[in-house]
Amino acid sequence: MTPHPALAALLALLSAVGFSFSTSFQHLAAGRVHVDVTHPVRVLLSLLRSPRWIVGSMIGLTAWFLHALALNLGTLALVQPIILLGVVLAVFVRAAIDRRWPGRHEVLGVVVTIVSLIAVVSVADTEHRAVRPDTSAMLTVVAVALVIAVVVTRSSNQLPRRGVAAFTLGATAGMLFGVTACLMKVAGRAVGDHGVLGALGTWSPWALLLGAFVAMSLNQRAYQLSRLSHSMPVLNVTSVLLSIVLGALMFGENLSTAPLALAVQALGLAGIAWGLFRIADSPLVRPASVRADAP
Repeated sequence: MTPHPALAALLALLSAVGFSFSTSFQHLAAGRVHVDVTHPVRVLLSLLRSPRWIVGSMIGLTAWFLHALALNLGTLALVQPIILLGVVLAVFVRAAIDRRWPGRHEVLGVVVTIVSLIAVVSVADTEHRAVRPDTSAMLTVVAVALVIAVVVTRSSNQLPRRGVAAFTLGATAGMLFGVTACLMKVAGRAVGDHGVLGALGTWSPWALLLGAFVAMSLNQRAYQLSRLSHSMPVLNVTSVLLSIVLGALMFGENLSTAPLALAVQALGLAGIAWGLFRIADSPLVRPASVRADAP
């Protein structure tokens, strides 16, 4: 597939629009799962009976396909920050569902997040390279991420506060989403080399499906446990940061070490975290089952 940064950015933007609808529908459904259902896989199985969640997932699947195309045309450092616009756009989707205008609280979060995303993308490496990551190194990253996910899943129910548990699950889900973004590039190249059926005979599509399933399970459990502000900011910042690092380590993307570029990226990530916190703490995106004073 011929590299094309502008097309990659456009596809990532379309994917972000899809994710904004998918996230809104899924979050509404997850907030209605009974709090006694605690295991992430059981939460996901419960959601499979929700028509709203199924519709959201179908939209999400389309957005995921566009995301995969974008990653195979552009760099992780370019595509992953743009995907975060889905969270920003979800504010307006939820406002439309609730038939109300976003307040100044939400709009300020949106503006800060967008400006911060532009800052991060402005110093990102946009030159796509045909570097193939070392298979053993990639498998090691996947294995370590899955082991961490298992440990976090087992320990999250023992944490004293639901907000802390949601934060921990969100960070772990963000780590896995960062890893699956890399796997999407690997699987996309497998499809280009062997075709769809031939790619199924390689390891990457199966590792991608496993990683995505575990990440989604942890994410839905975090949605169920507490308000979005406890999990969404750390999930997205972790995902973007890890994607940038893995893009440099695995795919030969340039990771600028110039002081100014590092400062811009650090401020951009901090701004993203702050803006997403403002967005996620909005009544527009709180689960129906979580009170405003939930821990």
